[in-house]
Amino acid sequence: MKSVLYHDYEPNADLTYKSDDVTCFLDTIKYDVGNKILLVGNIGNLGNRLRMLGVYVTILENSHYEDVCYSLIHNSNCNVIKGCLELLPFEDEHFDKVIILDHFNNTNNCKKALREITRVLKEDGEVVLEDLNLKNLKVKLKNFKQKLLGENVNYYYPDEIISLFSKLNFDGNIKEFESKRYIYIGKRK
Repeated sequence: MKSVLYHDYEPNADLTYKSDDVTCFLDTIKYDVGNKILLVGNIGNLGNRLRMLGVYVTILENSHYEDVCYSLIHNSNCNVIKGCLELLPFEDEHFDKVIILDHFNNTNNCKKALREITRVLKEDGEVVLEDLNLKNLKVKLKNFKQKLLGENVNYYYPDEIISLFSKLNFDGNIKEFESKRYIYIGKRK
């Protein structure tokens, strides 16, 4: 399934940083020049594009050290830090935004990851979360298959995401796309 955001599009798909998809997403996250943004997950070259717009970007890379770091290859003008969402190696209230793309379902400990996201976000900071929607039959089957294979995955329905973040004092909403994906945008109170 293709991502709603442009990070999964092919680099040669005639998509420039001025295209409607990119402009729509960048307007959605409402960045300011000088903001500090943490990118996690399948980010493609989003960091590179945000950095060119004057945003300080840090990418959390969750791959093994011996693997090729694709985040660094596609985002050479960003800081890339090895780590995981459950143990963020950053100071409290360091980021204006945390953007998690196609990764939240694969965290080992969702509650710990949520606490860490809250800890590193500044007051009034925003979290943007895009992932697969469990309302879709293909996603349900994928989730079932991964659990049978012993993988530690936790797929969530959109209303569960709202509930998880609201318990941590986030005010947000979700937009669903053809019951395949959702984007949650929440602001820390």
